[in-house]
Amino acid sequence: MNASTCPRPVDCPWCGAEVQITGQTCQKCDRLIPDLPTWAITGPESGHGLLGTTRWKRRRLSVLASLVLILGLIIWLTIPFVPNPVTLLFKKPSSNLTSASLPGNWSSIAWDLNGTRNIEAFLKQPKGRLLWSKTLGKHTNSAPSVVDGIIYAGGDFKALALEAKTGELIWEIPTPGKMDHSFAVSDNYLYTGLSDHRLLALDRKTGHIIWEFFAQFPITSSPIVGSGMVFFGSSDRLVYSVDATTGKLIWKTRLSGNLRSSPVVHGSNLYATDSDGNLTILNARTGQTRFRFRTSASASDAAAVDNGLAYFPSGGRLFAVDADARTVWGEFEFKKIWSQFYIWQFPGIPRPPSQRGERWRFAPEKTASRGIVAAPAIASDALYYGDANGYLYARGVVNKETMWQFHAEDSITSSPVIVGDRLYFGDHGGFLYSLDRLKGNLIWQISLDAPIEVSPVFAGNQFYIRTTDGRLHVIN
Repeated sequence: MNASTCPRPVDCPWCGAEVQITGQTCQKCDRLIPDLPTWAITGPESGHGLLGTTRWKRRRLSVLASLVLILGLIIWLTIPFVPNPVTLLFKKPSSNLTSASLPGNWSSIAWDLNGTRNIEAFLKQPKGRLLWSKTLGKHTNSAPSVVDGIIYAGGDFKALALEAKTGELIWEIPTPGKMDHSFAVSDNYLYTGLSDHRLLALDRKTGHIIWEFFAQFPITSSPIVGSGMVFFGSSDRLVYSVDATTGKLIWKTRLSGNLRSSPVVHGSNLYATDSDGNLTILNARTGQTRFRFRTSASASDAAAVDNGLAYFPSGGRLFAVDADARTVWGEFEFKKIWSQFYIWQFPGIPRPPSQRGERWRFAPEKTASRGIVAAPAIASDALYYGDANGYLYARGVVNKETMWQFHAEDSITSSPVIVGDRLYFGDHGGFLYSLDRLKGNLIWQISLDAPIEVSPVFAGNQFYIRTTDGRLHVIN
């Protein structure tokens, strides 16, 4: 027999057993060893042939499984934040309109889109003198908006525009009910929501309707305008974004509760507090939910966002939450189960960590039925807020310590306003106060003879104050 035709001992391609004969069964695994060319069994290089192919397939499956696992993890962490391509491409706002206030004006419910009520550009501080007062009818909680010397305010079954210097009526239109919301003003547009489900865009010079958008339920919040979109909420637990110039729907997102206060916009995020005590952070452009922070009581006012934090009142407390917090899918549900086992005192179960995003919370030392109910005013170095016991607090942004507190005559249920180095606020006793915001010293106070439950508005170097007796006062 020719040596070249003698069977060569090979490794079994199935189990790897050494010194086996081709064309015969393996002495170890009892599987037939195919009579193939040497290169087909062992290959010129490692990884070729049947054995190498089998190993390579296993490697590929392992690599593929690893990639699938990594991809799944990436999707799990990021898919809520991937922009909706349909909204981005086919539902673009047609303008860059905004209701952020320019110096000398007050065109949005909390002055700027962040809700800070912090005014740095002005000519002079008011001295506490009453310029004029005007009765607008039955009281509503519609804080006035003041732009280019014209006051826009909601009344009882009416909306109106007044001359800021004299209070003289410019125009008045009927509404289907009491207006508790404020106007948002941008360019020639005046935006407001009504109880008959309509969001109106009015010509601010005449009060004539330019367009109207119908929500599914009555509108429950004051609108704001940013990047060409109008943001507002309704009693069907939806927050809406519509085109500011056409009224066409861009997106709508369901919250856990009703949005009863104005949303705020900071950067690319929209912040909404609801009646279930949640602070929800959305992508302002697409409406996708980025984060939800939960409290045990109803949120009583809108958020205010600055210094990397979102501040909002709920259950009489003030919460400070990371403004850039993001949800991790399943984390809340996992912690709920963890907390339940901890409550049941299962052996070895540690205390669950606090809710993601929370930085601190504050509750008044002397508790009252409502505690803190209004959003704070925020400067770069401090924030200011009042409580139902009549205390106004100044809290440092960096050290988080109370800098000072001032005791007013009565409870404080509306947000203060910062004007340079002064702080202004009203109380339920009808007093408007001016304080040194760095030291807390009283500079002046004036009585308006009726409770102040609506935050003061500052425009044209003077204040516009609504009191519960239905009057509008101008203080310079």
